[in-house]
Parts: sequence; structure tokens; C-alpha cells
Amino acid sequence: MGYTPKRKIYNLDFEGTDFEGLTVSVRGLNTGQYLDLWEAKAEAEAGGETGRVLYLLAGQLIGWNVEDDQGQPVPPTFDGIKSQDLDLNLAIVNAWTTAMAGVPAPLEPSSSGGGPSLEASLPMEPLSPSLAL
Repeated sequence: MGYTPKRKIYNLDFEGTDFEGLTVSVRGLNTGQYLDLWEAKAEAEAGGETGRVLYLLAGQLIGWNVEDDQGQPVPPTFDGIKSQDLDLNLAIVNAWTTAMAGVPAPLEPSSSGGGPSLEASLPMEPLSPSLAL
């Protein structure tokens, strides 16, 4: 009996960004696809074509809440991706690659409760000669 690994699905949230309200669901990549994506991103950042990056995204895009100017849903396809501004598509790619790289979410604020540690209350001056034995 073999093991079939489950494919990860990333639900990207753009809260606190220029794309507040955008939600995107996208599948993770196998190792070969991941390496292809990084190679395509490097080529695009070096002034090459971004089409390959967007094509790789389209192959894994499950759904999004993008609408056109008439309020109609934009399909989560390569043609749908091509109909959007490049900055939106690149924000999706960057959020997706960040999620796949496993960058953790920011930590919760530290606790402000509790007193000082015991170490902070220990005297640090040398002992007087009469106490040193």
C-alpha cells in the first residue's frame, strides 16, 4: 500500500496591502514546477518575459474574487490573468511564492504582563570582604 501526498492549497489574503479585499486560492507546486517557477521569475526580473510565470500561476489557480469593470467574475484562467493589470498578477505571484516558502505570519504581540525575572533582582556587586569566606 503506497502513500499519496496531499497537494497543499494556499488561500492568499491581501489584507493590509494595496489589494485589500482580494482573495485567491492556488495549489502548491511539485518540486519540478517550483524550480520552473523560480527560474521563470529570475528570468522575468532580469528583464525577460513574464508570460511563463503567469502561465505557471494559471495552471495552479483554483479561484479568486476578481471582477471586471461591469462587476462580472473574471475566470481564474490564463485569459483571465491576462485581462488584469500586471501589478495585481505580480502581487499574487509574490504572495503565492512567499506562502510556499513557508514564511511564517508575524508573531502575536509579546505579553506585557508578569514581573521582572529573578536574574534581574540578584545583586551584582562583589561581596564585602567580611562575607567572603
